[in-house]
Amino acid sequence: MKIWSAEIKDLESLSTLIKGRFPDLEKEMERLIKADDENMILLYSRRSLEVIITELCECELKRPRKTEPLQGIIDRLHKEEKVPSHIIASMQSLNSLSTFGAHPKDFDTEQIKPVLNNLDIIIKWYMKYKETGEEIKAKPAEVIRQEIKSTGDVKKDITISRKRLAGLLSGSIAIIASVFAVLYFSRIIDGRKQTRELEKSIAVLPFDNMSTNAEQIWFGDAMTDEIIMQLYKVKAFIVRSRTSVLQYKGNQKTIPEIGKELNVNYLIEGSAQRFDDQVRIRVQLINAVTDDHIWGDTYEGTWKDIMSFQSEIAKQIAGELKTVLTPEEKEQIEKSQTTNSEAYNLYLQGRFYWNKRTEDGLKKSVEYFEKSIAEDPDYALAYAGLADAYFIQAYWGWIPWNGGTAKSKEVVLRALEIDKKLAEAHTVLGALLNYKDWKWEEARKELQLAIELNPNFVTAHHYYSELLDILRENTEARKQINLALKIDPFLPVLRALSAGYYYREGKFKESFDEFQKLIELDPEYRSRSFRFTEFKIHLKQNNEMLALAALKKALFTDTLSDKNSDIMTDIYNNSGIEGLLNWLIELELTNLKQGPVFLANWYVMAGKKEEALDCLEKALKDPPVDFHRINNSPDFDILRSEPRFQVIIRKMGLSEYQNLK
Repeated sequence: MKIWSAEIKDLESLSTLIKGRFPDLEKEMERLIKADDENMILLYSRRSLEVIITELCECELKRPRKTEPLQGIIDRLHKEEKVPSHIIASMQSLNSLSTFGAHPKDFDTEQIKPVLNNLDIIIKWYMKYKETGEEIKAKPAEVIRQEIKSTGDVKKDITISRKRLAGLLSGSIAIIASVFAVLYFSRIIDGRKQTRELEKSIAVLPFDNMSTNAEQIWFGDAMTDEIIMQLYKVKAFIVRSRTSVLQYKGNQKTIPEIGKELNVNYLIEGSAQRFDDQVRIRVQLINAVTDDHIWGDTYEGTWKDIMSFQSEIAKQIAGELKTVLTPEEKEQIEKSQTTNSEAYNLYLQGRFYWNKRTEDGLKKSVEYFEKSIAEDPDYALAYAGLADAYFIQAYWGWIPWNGGTAKSKEVVLRALEIDKKLAEAHTVLGALLNYKDWKWEEARKELQLAIELNPNFVTAHHYYSELLDILRENTEARKQINLALKIDPFLPVLRALSAGYYYREGKFKESFDEFQKLIELDPEYRSRSFRFTEFKIHLKQNNEMLALAALKKALFTDTLSDKNSDIMTDIYNNSGIEGLLNWLIELELTNLKQGPVFLANWYVMAGKKEEALDCLEKALKDPPVDFHRINNSPDFDILRSEPRFQVIIRKMGLSEYQNLK
């Protein structure tokens, strides 16, 4: 028997009393009584409270709740003495404890009992309130719309068919309400004046997933991603990427704290709920500096409405921040990539797994993208997602490089046949032309177009910076990586690239600083190359002991034992750096096998130019993904005057870029 069985029985008795009288509360209570999972019990307890608080907000505070947090309404009800203090205490306790139901964590199951006891107290009071309070009559939806508009708080019409409002107000209350509305409107106008002065930097916090179906676990994240992608299309906005905001999922930090950490002036938060074909999206825009609510709305409808909701949200935010959309931006935001709701559903699940960036996650994303295309063979975005998944799998060696990039190119070209203005597709094609085909100027054109179409798309800036780095356009490469870091300062790969660029510019301190930031973000970052760069930096600065320590960090993972560490130390003590480099060459050939660029690098450092050239010539016949990096790496400067090296560069089509600064 569950330790909260007695409390559930009490609520079961109450549910029979409210049956047929309060439909919304009845529905949540039925789910609560049937739930056998502690997190679901907490979740439905909070939803029962939410039904009551929402009606009290409308009846007692004379305004729709919209997306305002429950705690704020409870505080207002307390301050205005609309609800007895002992009931306020129960509401606060229930609201605080039940949040664990929305974000499952470790907690003491004993806490469920006070949640249920408090709910019992609140419902009993609520029933008396309904019986003895003023008669509550529903107003026509059109009247409600006009009242909402008069506050200046919301501009979107919303239909409230089941909500109840208080009866006719007396003359004195009407005057007070009018004064309040004027004051509130003035405050909103004040806030909007401020929006014109602030940089339009925005972060979309992870949406709470209020869906009860375990199969909808992806829904909250998907809505977060889609709204980010819509806002990306507005050039006036600086939008933080998904990676930056993900750390705040379930986080208890305040709005100003999050705004300061992300260095943004505005935050968007909300929730997403799906039940069968019905969806509800709640969203609000908040001034991250002052914690003031700027705008909020609730969007309810069927699944087929979801894409229009996202477009409407983006346009509404632009309007609230006094941003005039260009015709091109408006077209991009309003464009519907598919009218097939099931294809879109499958696409969102594909992106959910793609975002995991793991071998299993990408494999699963391919399955969903393919199913989406089967539903709608003209769905360009699904083809772009599939191309992206193939490319990343091939890049990390999870599928064969040649086969994976061939599949990627085939589907990305299909995406562009359908939609020539799809930034995601131009980005993938630019990456393929760069990494695989070595068509440098064509790659430049594609990536520039991707950025023009979607100025905040971090992946486009990332790939473009790498192209510019390869072409020895270091200043421009630095600009692009800095733009990418401004959008997503928490993405490890960007820090790794930035560190590499500083190394190639001879700015060793800056390079080392970036490596330290990278390690803070991801102590187990999967690329060894940045550790090897750290080793080389220390060697160039004649810090051999620090170089040795960095090399140990790079090498001694699961693939090599501590015994090898002792061997490395003995070699260095007996033969110095020269002996150590020869040992690294042997290790690369026998154990590490990280590729010909690494091997050639060790040969060069050991002064073995001919062996390095032999290695590169052999690799040119079937070049690996990182082969073109030899064009701008200072590690290969010793080879640049060699005729054999110049032939390699010429065959890669990079000769004209050799002398650029």
